[in-house]
Amino acid sequence: MDFLSIKAGPAYTLGLIGMFLAAFLLVAGVYHVIIHPLLQRYYVTQRLNRGRNQRLNQIQILKNIQEMEGSPLTAIARSIGALGKIENLQRNLLQADLYCRPGTFLAAAGLAAAVGFLAVYLKLGLPPALGAAVVFGYTPFIIIRLKKSHKTRIIEKQMPEAMELLARSLRAGHALPSSIELASKETPHPLGTELKIVYEEQRLGLGINPALKRMGERVASQDLQYFVTAVMLQTETGGNLAEVMENIGYLIRERLKLKGKIQALTAEGRFSALILALLPFVVFMALTLFSRKYLDTLFIEPNGKYLIGIGLFNILLGILWMRRIIRINV
Repeated sequence: MDFLSIKAGPAYTLGLIGMFLAAFLLVAGVYHVIIHPLLQRYYVTQRLNRGRNQRLNQIQILKNIQEMEGSPLTAIARSIGALGKIENLQRNLLQADLYCRPGTFLAAAGLAAAVGFLAVYLKLGLPPALGAAVVFGYTPFIIIRLKKSHKTRIIEKQMPEAMELLARSLRAGHALPSSIELASKETPHPLGTELKIVYEEQRLGLGINPALKRMGERVASQDLQYFVTAVMLQTETGGNLAEVMENIGYLIRERLKLKGKIQALTAEGRFSALILALLPFVVFMALTLFSRKYLDTLFIEPNGKYLIGIGLFNILLGILWMRRIIRINV
């Protein structure tokens, strides 16, 4: 009996391995033959729908900009001398790819501030609630800055290849609008989308220079401003535009290399700043878990809340100061 079980052991093991391999091959075949093509088609459809919705949003926001002159918010801003701030907010929204009116955005920020105030006021009182209202109300503006910085970084990385593509297209004999159309098709979002808008605007009669100027307002990139300024000057004074494009691409690529070197040289300082910024919160969480009685005084005593607020303010001030120290503009 033992001999038969020992003899059947390897066969049983081989059978299990064969069944496992057969199941694995079956699943892999179903995935590659059925599931993978469906997923690819789904992703392509999503990208097409996202691009179409984005173009519709851009058309709507450009229409809103034209109609903003007669809006109540514009009238109120003009009466109090804040029209420039409203226009700056609209520019920042476009640079962050947030397609909404300034009034809608300010209403959302005010609603967030009210929610934060009420939520904290019911538990901690008036002083912490005022701080929470400021934090919640300012959060949408922080989101604008983050999205604008993200879009700018992507466009600056795409600029050298786009400039080389424009230069090759111009050398091949294409006109500038045709070259911009070709670059918009070959360049991914967001730079490709911006170039597509430029082409469509000039095709509808706006003119290449105003269309480029509007693109410079929609993107907060110094590198893109080089391109816009160079094209506007060359279209008025003449010259070898293809060579200018190549020089701009070379300049942008060298600036990106310099930024990379600066990031590497300041990595230690940025990592130290991150540790110093997170250390108070880590210590607070550790004391909360292992020595809660040590911290209860801050929440029981009336002055404890004020001490917490002062501590958070000092931490925020230190974070901003360290960020200013390690930041180098190129």
